[in-house]
Amino acid sequence: MSSPTNPILYACSTNDVSALQALLEQQDRQLFSQTAQTGTVNTAAYLLSRHQVPEDYSRHVLTPSPTQNPIQYLTKESARHGNAVVFCYLLSRYPELLSTKNRNVESILVNALDGGVEIWKIVLEHDPRWKDHEFSGHRGYVLELLVDLKKPILLEFLLQEGADTDRAGDPVLDMAKARRASPEILELIKKYSH
Repeated sequence: MSSPTNPILYACSTNDVSALQALLEQQDRQLFSQTAQTGTVNTAAYLLSRHQVPEDYSRHVLTPSPTQNPIQYLTKESARHGNAVVFCYLLSRYPELLSTKNRNVESILVNALDGGVEIWKIVLEHDPRWKDHEFSGHRGYVLELLVDLKKPILLEFLLQEGADTDRAGDPVLDMAKARRASPEILELIKKYSH
Protein backbone atom coordinates (compact mmCIF):
# COMPACT_ATOMS: atom_id res chain seq x y z
CA MET A 1 0.00 0.00 0.00
CA SER A 2 1.42 3.38 -1.01
CA SER A 3 1.67 6.41 1.26
CA PRO A 4 -0.86 9.21 0.80
CA THR A 5 0.46 12.09 -1.32
CA ASN A 6 -1.54 14.70 0.58
CA PRO A 7 0.70 15.94 3.45
CA ILE A 8 -2.24 16.14 5.88
CA LEU A 9 -3.30 12.59 5.12
CA TYR A 10 0.31 11.43 5.36
CA ALA A 11 0.67 13.04 8.80
CA CYS A 12 -2.51 11.23 9.88
CA SER A 13 -1.38 7.89 8.49
CA THR A 14 2.00 8.16 10.22
CA ASN A 15 0.46 9.44 13.46
CA ASP A 16 2.67 12.55 13.30
CA VAL A 17 0.50 14.83 15.44
CA SER A 18 2.91 17.78 15.49
CA ALA A 19 3.14 17.77 11.67
CA LEU A 20 -0.65 17.41 11.41
CA GLN A 21 -1.15 20.34 13.78
CA ALA A 22 1.31 22.53 11.86
CA LEU A 23 -0.26 21.64 8.50
CA LEU A 24 -3.80 22.31 9.69
CA GLU A 25 -2.75 25.62 11.24
CA GLN A 26 -1.07 26.63 7.98
CA GLN A 27 -4.21 25.67 6.08
CA ASP A 28 -6.39 27.70 8.45
CA ARG A 29 -4.09 30.70 8.10
CA GLN A 30 -4.48 30.53 4.32
CA LEU A 31 -8.27 30.17 4.58
CA PHE A 32 -8.61 33.09 7.01
CA SER A 33 -6.28 35.25 4.93
CA GLN A 34 -8.23 34.58 1.74
CA THR A 35 -11.54 35.18 3.51
CA ALA A 36 -10.30 38.52 4.86
CA GLN A 37 -9.27 39.57 1.36
CA THR A 38 -12.10 38.34 -0.85
CA GLY A 39 -14.33 36.09 1.24
CA THR A 40 -18.03 36.29 1.92
CA VAL A 41 -20.13 36.44 5.07
CA ASN A 42 -20.90 32.73 4.70
CA THR A 43 -17.21 31.87 4.48
CA ALA A 44 -16.35 34.02 7.50
CA ALA A 45 -19.22 32.56 9.54
CA TYR A 46 -18.19 29.02 8.66
CA LEU A 47 -14.54 29.56 9.55
CA LEU A 48 -15.46 31.21 12.84
CA SER A 49 -17.82 28.32 13.65
CA ARG A 50 -14.83 25.95 13.50
CA HIS A 51 -12.92 27.89 16.17
CA GLN A 52 -13.69 28.69 19.76
CA VAL A 53 -14.46 32.37 20.18
CA PRO A 54 -13.13 33.67 23.51
CA GLU A 55 -15.47 35.69 25.71
CA ASP A 56 -13.02 38.60 25.72
CA TYR A 57 -12.82 38.75 21.93
CA SER A 58 -12.60 42.56 21.93
CA ARG A 59 -9.36 42.66 23.90
CA HIS A 60 -6.27 44.01 22.17
CA VAL A 61 -4.06 41.48 20.43
CA LEU A 62 -1.01 43.10 18.86
CA THR A 63 -0.56 40.51 16.12
CA PRO A 64 -3.66 38.33 16.05
CA SER A 65 -3.35 34.76 14.88
CA PRO A 66 -6.14 33.48 12.66
CA THR A 67 -6.32 30.31 14.70
CA GLN A 68 -5.90 31.78 18.21
CA ASN A 69 -7.68 35.13 17.71
CA PRO A 70 -9.94 34.57 14.70
CA ILE A 71 -12.31 37.51 15.27
CA GLN A 72 -9.57 40.06 15.75
CA TYR A 73 -7.64 38.67 12.79
CA LEU A 74 -10.59 38.70 10.38
CA THR A 75 -11.74 42.15 11.52
CA LYS A 76 -8.35 43.81 11.13
CA GLU A 77 -7.49 42.05 7.89
CA SER A 78 -10.89 42.56 6.24
CA ALA A 79 -10.60 46.27 7.15
CA ARG A 80 -7.08 46.44 5.70
CA HIS A 81 -8.06 44.69 2.47
CA GLY A 82 -11.28 46.68 2.04
CA ASN A 83 -13.57 43.65 2.31
CA ALA A 84 -16.58 45.69 3.44
CA VAL A 85 -19.01 42.75 3.42
CA VAL A 86 -16.99 40.68 5.89
CA PHE A 87 -15.98 43.74 7.95
CA CYS A 88 -19.63 44.84 8.31
CA TYR A 89 -20.71 41.32 9.25
CA LEU A 90 -18.05 41.09 11.96
CA LEU A 91 -18.96 44.46 13.48
CA SER A 92 -22.66 43.61 13.46
CA ARG A 93 -21.99 40.26 15.11
CA TYR A 94 -19.29 41.52 17.51
CA PRO A 95 -20.10 45.22 18.13
CA GLU A 96 -17.77 45.51 21.13
CA LEU A 97 -14.84 45.50 18.72
CA LEU A 98 -15.43 49.21 18.02
CA SER A 99 -17.44 50.22 21.07
CA THR A 100 -14.75 51.30 23.49
CA LYS A 101 -11.64 53.36 22.98
CA ASN A 102 -8.80 50.90 23.43
CA ARG A 103 -5.74 49.70 21.58
CA ASN A 104 -7.79 47.11 19.70
CA VAL A 105 -9.90 49.90 18.22
CA GLU A 106 -6.77 51.80 17.25
CA SER A 107 -5.41 48.76 15.49
CA ILE A 108 -8.68 48.29 13.59
CA LEU A 109 -8.77 51.99 12.63
CA VAL A 110 -5.17 51.92 11.41
CA ASN A 111 -6.02 48.91 9.24
CA ALA A 112 -9.17 50.72 8.05
CA LEU A 113 -6.97 53.53 6.69
CA ASP A 114 -5.77 51.05 4.07
CA GLY A 115 -9.28 49.69 3.47
CA GLY A 116 -10.67 52.90 2.03
CA VAL A 117 -13.96 54.74 1.97
CA GLU A 118 -16.31 51.74 2.09
CA ILE A 119 -14.66 50.50 5.28
CA TRP A 120 -14.81 53.96 6.83
CA LYS A 121 -18.51 54.26 5.98
CA ILE A 122 -19.04 51.17 8.13
CA VAL A 123 -16.80 52.52 10.91
CA LEU A 124 -18.75 55.80 10.98
CA GLU A 125 -22.11 54.01 10.90
CA HIS A 126 -20.93 52.18 13.99
CA ASP A 127 -19.78 55.38 15.72
CA PRO A 128 -19.28 58.70 13.91
CA ARG A 129 -16.85 59.94 16.58
CA TRP A 130 -14.09 57.72 15.17
CA LYS A 131 -13.51 60.25 12.36
CA ASP A 132 -11.86 62.55 14.94
CA HIS A 133 -9.98 59.85 16.83
CA GLU A 134 -6.59 60.73 18.27
CA PHE A 135 -4.21 57.79 18.20
CA SER A 136 -2.05 57.12 21.21
CA GLY A 137 1.71 57.23 21.02
CA HIS A 138 1.85 60.65 19.34
CA ARG A 139 0.70 59.31 15.98
CA GLY A 140 -1.85 62.11 15.71
CA TYR A 141 -5.45 62.29 14.60
CA VAL A 142 -7.05 60.39 11.75
CA LEU A 143 -6.77 63.36 9.36
CA GLU A 144 -3.10 63.82 10.21
CA LEU A 145 -2.37 60.19 9.46
CA LEU A 146 -4.21 60.48 6.15
CA VAL A 147 -2.09 63.50 5.24
CA ASP A 148 1.07 61.56 6.08
CA LEU A 149 -0.14 58.49 4.18
CA LYS A 150 -1.09 60.60 1.14
CA LYS A 151 -4.66 59.30 0.94
CA PRO A 152 -6.68 62.14 -0.64
CA ILE A 153 -9.81 60.09 -1.44
CA LEU A 154 -10.30 58.92 2.14
CA LEU A 155 -9.25 62.34 3.45
CA GLU A 156 -11.96 64.03 1.36
CA PHE A 157 -14.56 61.51 2.48
CA LEU A 158 -13.84 62.17 6.17
CA LEU A 159 -13.78 65.92 5.56
CA GLN A 160 -17.20 65.63 3.89
CA GLU A 161 -18.35 63.69 6.96
CA GLY A 162 -17.37 66.65 9.13
CA ALA A 163 -14.00 65.62 10.53
CA ASP A 164 -12.61 68.43 12.68
CA THR A 165 -9.96 70.41 10.80
CA ASP A 166 -9.12 72.67 13.77
CA ARG A 167 -8.21 70.24 16.51
CA ALA A 168 -7.92 72.30 19.71
CA GLY A 169 -6.50 75.32 17.91
CA ASP A 170 -3.95 73.23 15.99
CA PRO A 171 -5.29 73.40 12.41
CA VAL A 172 -4.74 70.38 10.23
CA LEU A 173 -3.94 72.73 7.35
CA ASP A 174 -0.96 74.18 9.25
CA MET A 175 0.26 70.68 10.04
CA ALA A 176 -0.14 69.62 6.40
CA LYS A 177 1.84 72.65 5.21
CA ALA A 178 4.59 71.94 7.74
CA ARG A 179 4.78 68.35 6.52
CA ARG A 180 4.89 69.50 2.91
CA ALA A 181 1.69 67.80 1.85
CA SER A 182 0.83 67.72 -1.84
CA PRO A 183 -1.10 70.62 -3.38
CA GLU A 184 -4.08 68.29 -3.86
CA ILE A 185 -4.25 67.49 -0.15
CA LEU A 186 -3.75 71.13 0.86
CA GLU A 187 -6.62 72.19 -1.42
CA LEU A 188 -8.91 69.54 0.04
CA ILE A 189 -8.22 70.69 3.58
CA LYS A 190 -8.73 74.36 2.61
CA LYS A 191 -12.02 73.50 0.92
CA TYR A 192 -13.45 71.90 4.08
CA SER A 193 -11.79 74.00 6.81
CA HIS A 194 -14.19 75.85 9.08
